[in-house]
Amino acid sequence: MACHELSALRIAIGELLEKEAHDLLHEREELAPVLGQRPELKRLAEAKTLPALEEALREALLHLEERAAQEPEEPYWRGLLLAVEAMEGRLKALRAEAEALYQDLDALHGRLHRLFPRRR
Repeated sequence: MACHELSALRIAIGELLEKEAHDLLHEREELAPVLGQRPELKRLAEAKTLPALEEALREALLHLEERAAQEPEEPYWRGLLLAVEAMEGRLKALRAEAEALYQDLDALHGRLHRLFPRRR
């Protein structure tokens, strides 16, 4: 199988989560032969921040859409495209949750200062 997009995404998320190297070994082995030919996968696998990951995933999806369009009779590419699009949705949900947490922390910080003003 050539589910390189999923392997690259798993590597990037594994790195963000600071997973052990052996946890990502299979994905790295699967991607090694194609990284030189597929710069979008290299960017995806090496993304170090959530915004970089989102951008790299969008680029990888564009390439995958092109591949699926070139071989419309091949259901594997359509299936892979749907799977990667689903992961894009999960990544958007993760971003939304992180943004909400960020805003909640700001609001909590403000409430604490109102409840317990600093004494000078």
